Amino acid sequence: MARFTDETAAREAGYLITHEPERQRFVLTAQGVEVGEAHYSPLANGGFDFDHTVVDPSLRGTGLSALLVRHALADETVYGKPLQASCWFVAGMLEKHPELAGPA
Repeated sequence: MARFTDETAAREAGYLITHEPERQRFVLTAQGVEVGEAHYSPLANGGFDFDHTVVDPSLRGTGLSALLVRHALADETVYGKPLQASCWFVAGMLEKHPELAGPA
């Protein structure tokens, strides 16, 4: 299985990340079939809590989970807003890469 480090390569392989604001989530699809999501809940302070991230177990080790979270955190809806990460995967990404949280 390929290892993806950027969205361009993932797109070329048939993976796409989209935002579904009405369902408060970012979705990863493979050839149009949902294979993952990063869900968030709005916070009273105008920020967001990323409360779970799920990607099909067959895609473990491909880097797609990290791409999904990076995409979600960079989205204009979220970027620069107060963040909370009750999802362990998002919390780990923010700990390793604090710049993903946007400007302080």
